[in-house]
Amino acid sequence: MKKAIAALALLVCAAGHAEPTVLRMPELGWEVRFDAPATRKIAEESSAQAYHYAGNADRFNLSLFIEAPGCPGGVALEDHVTCFTRRIGGVPNLVKESVQVERIARGAQVTYVSYAPVDGKLVKMMHTHLLFADKGKWGDLHASVIRPTTDEIAMLLGLGDDFQFSD
Repeated sequence: MKKAIAALALLVCAAGHAEPTVLRMPELGWEVRFDAPATRKIAEESSAQAYHYAGNADRFNLSLFIEAPGCPGGVALEDHVTCFTRRIGGVPNLVKESVQVERIARGAQVTYVSYAPVDGKLVKMMHTHLLFADKGKWGDLHASVIRPTTDEIAMLLGLGDDFQFSD
C-alpha cells in the first residue's frame, strides 16, 4: 500500500514539475525548446513536410504539430491565430469566457478551459497552445492537464515563457 501511495505521489508531482524539453525534427531541420513535465512518448511522426509528437505524464498531455497551414489564406502567424481561434469554438464543453490570446516572442499563446468526460463525469481540463509560423509552416505546441492544481495551472500559463523554435 505504501508503495502504491508513493508511486501515485510521484505521478501527481510529475505533472506539475517543468524541466527543459527539446523536440528535434531532423527532416524539417527544426528544433523546439520549452519547459514542461517529462512525458512518455505515445506517438511521433516526422517527414520533410510535417511533424507530430504526442506524449503524456499521468494527467498531463502534450502534443506538437508542425505542418502546412490548415486554413486558406496566408501563412503568417496572424493567419494561424485567426484560423485557430475560429476553430476553437468547436471544442466540446468549451468555457468560451476562458479563452485568452497573448503574444509571446515569435508566437502566440492561447489558453482556455473545457470540460472533458472522465469515467462518465465531466471534469475540468485546462489547455494552452503555443502557436508559431515560419517558412510556410504552422506550429502548435499543445499542453493540457485534467483536473489541474494551482501549480499545474501556473506551469501551463508559463509554458510560453521559455518557448523557442529554430529552423
